[in-house]
Amino acid sequence: MENIAQLPIREIVSKDYRAALVFRTFGIDFCCKGDQTIQEACTRKKADPHLLLEKLIEAFTSPSEDHFDYQSWPLSLLANYIENKHHAMIRERIPLIRKFLKRVVKVHGAHEPNLKKIKSLFEDSSEDLQRHLEQEELIIFPFIRKISTDEERKRLLLSPSFQQIRELIYELMADHEQEGACLEEIRQLSNDYTPPAYACNTYKVAFALLEEFDVSMQKHMHLERNILFPEAISLEVAANLN
Repeated sequence: MENIAQLPIREIVSKDYRAALVFRTFGIDFCCKGDQTIQEACTRKKADPHLLLEKLIEAFTSPSEDHFDYQSWPLSLLANYIENKHHAMIRERIPLIRKFLKRVVKVHGAHEPNLKKIKSLFEDSSEDLQRHLEQEELIIFPFIRKISTDEERKRLLLSPSFQQIRELIYELMADHEQEGACLEEIRQLSNDYTPPAYACNTYKVAFALLEEFDVSMQKHMHLERNILFPEAISLEVAANLN
């Protein structure tokens, strides 16, 4: 990958998702704050950009089971992947995480106020997130599938209905920023999902589930915010130019 130091970090991750773990290790948000360069991100995080670049090069040369060029996928395929993999995972994990957090707060909440805050943040954000998923599955994704295959694509893209779709896309991208901020706060409150030495198995599982959820959400939001949604909007721009 050429001149990655000059690229926005969201573009680096879009070209090769193996970069995501490196940025995550350095505490850098590649999704909602993906417009910054490596130098800008490292300055904010007081991290060594040369070390980060070394780690990126290592990541790009390492094998991975999830090394897909998502940018080359048809939009309909990407929408299906997000719905079948990430939406399904969210719906499966939310009730499970809530159950474990409830148990942990019941036992440890009196002397660990951060746990109550984590539980409250997760419950509030998961309610908003489920509404977000419904809007995507019932409105956004069906439209994206249609413009990916329909011979009347230009008519659809130039219709008033797409203007409404575009507005909803921007609303969903704003939701991503709120969700990203919530996950970051949970990350900080949980000390990067590190349970204390005395933690019971329930406590450990709760934090492990939260971390898994966070990792999946980062990828989910990245695929939508930095690839799927911009590509859908770019089709409208192209239709207007033709």
